[in-house]
Amino acid sequence: LISLPEESIKEVEEYLQSEAGEDCEVLVNRSVHRDYLLVETCAAQAKRILPNLNLAVYQKVGAEKKILRSRFLMDLGENLYFLGLPQNLHQHVAGIHGVTDLPVPKYHSGTGLEQGPLPAWLNTDKEFTIPEMIEYFGITYDGITDSALQADNAQVRQGVIEFDNAAYSAKELASFQKKYNIPSDPLTKIIGTEENFGGPGTEASLDVQTITGIAQKVQTWDFVFDATAGFIEVVEKLMSTKGAPSVYSCSWESYENSFTQSHADAVNTSFMKLGLSGVSFFIDAGDAGASLAQDCKSYNPQFPGTSAYIITVGGTSVTSSDNVERAWIHSSGGFSKLIKRPAYQNEQVDYYLKNAKLPPNQNGAVYSTTGRAFPDIS
Repeated sequence: LISLPEESIKEVEEYLQSEAGEDCEVLVNRSVHRDYLLVETCAAQAKRILPNLNLAVYQKVGAEKKILRSRFLMDLGENLYFLGLPQNLHQHVAGIHGVTDLPVPKYHSGTGLEQGPLPAWLNTDKEFTIPEMIEYFGITYDGITDSALQADNAQVRQGVIEFDNAAYSAKELASFQKKYNIPSDPLTKIIGTEENFGGPGTEASLDVQTITGIAQKVQTWDFVFDATAGFIEVVEKLMSTKGAPSVYSCSWESYENSFTQSHADAVNTSFMKLGLSGVSFFIDAGDAGASLAQDCKSYNPQFPGTSAYIITVGGTSVTSSDNVERAWIHSSGGFSKLIKRPAYQNEQVDYYLKNAKLPPNQNGAVYSTTGRAFPDIS
């Protein structure tokens, strides 16, 4: 949480620039709190900086964009010795991220909620439209004035985080708001390069329509990142954007086994700083149940939903026979394998472990009982 000494930063920056060739430049930017260096360069230059990189081209099926990643395994790919970082810099560098990890994008095509209620698979029984949600949960807008919410100095702003260049459809949003008698409210600001937007996508449209439908007339900012962005980059962007919102919603995650411990720790620390600055970050717990790892022998929690410094939200559904809200069968939950359980969860988790009917754990090989429990709310 404390910025690095200037001499440490300069020594790393000097090494990065000293290896520069004539074929491309090295762009180095310091993070908001001076504890990360964000480096952009070409493949040839990256090989000079980290001699042991084994770069290959990766392309998602059906996508145009290609990305470069090292073919080393994740548990080795961020090891400073293995990548070839000079020994004298190890005292200054805790980890190198973004050279081995592949993005795990969500399904990205189609439309949002314009054509009717939520898809049937999102609920086990009763389907909900936004107006029905507002009525069921007793949401009111009494005392909230348009002038206070829309003013340039408004104290309340909300943001949506999207990856994979997923853009919402302004046309669909307007149609959705009209159909359900929601006050017309286009997004206040879009942060991202419009030329790189991947076109209207289900996830982006669902996110934007839901948040503007529930928290009506609140200024909404849409932050759009490409498929190669990570959550450290996201937090840095949020903290460096002037007048940015203080509440965010994100429904994009990956799996814990695609992160090394050092990378997960760095992301966790970033969210800690974001929280200390007064920002609340909400993320979904997942929509594939308690997912199994590739070996089908252990559970694989979703990250960064297991970070201890954000609010992870589980899904619920309502049974039409009794109109009672219950946990949604497809929502995820469990225990982190990378982030330790925070003390504030001890009482509830210990009670749960003692009383719940859990599957055999084979001495902790299937799931962790000491990791951060999620979700926080549902």
